[in-house]
Amino acid sequence: MSELIEEITKLTSEWYILIGPTHHKDRCCHWYIETKWSYGLPPKYAVQHHGYILHDFEHIDCSSYEESLIKLKEILTEEIKEEKKQKEEYNEDAW
Repeated sequence: MSELIEEITKLTSEWYILIGPTHHKDRCCHWYIETKWSYGLPPKYAVQHHGYILHDFEHIDCSSYEESLIKLKEILTEEIKEEKKQKEEYNEDAW
């Protein structure tokens, strides 16, 4: 799991570097995994982000902490890819 945490840490750094020059707001660079305990059932883990760029999302429930880390990695990877694509399209349109 420590390898997964290291990968996510690198992705959050890449995200910050990517969005920083154009539309960085502090809350856009924070990602959360919340543990929810309810009704005597096993805990659920929710991936959360309360940014301006991606807007709020918080109902991505996972059954384990590791599953939530995997989901967070997937989200970051996809959003970085999308942000790079948008920057490329913007640069092409600028010419």
